[in-house]
Amino acid sequence: MKKINIKFGDKLVSVDEKITLEDFLKHQKVDTRNVATSVNADLVLKDKRKDKVLKEKDHVNIFGPITGG
Repeated sequence: MKKINIKFGDKLVSVDEKITLEDFLKHQKVDTRNVATSVNADLVLKDKRKDKVLKEKDHVNIFGPITGG
């Protein structure tokens, strides 16, 4: 299968073409229960990760819970 390059945080990662965000996070061993995700600065809701197919040069970020007052 063809590979694509995406940015995950600060590092460049080579992955299979047509990988979903959900599968990518599993391969990276990310515990997704309490994190938010974005691709190219666009928020991807938890229930949409399985539908979001990553493309060449996408930039994936994860965010932990934010508390404050």
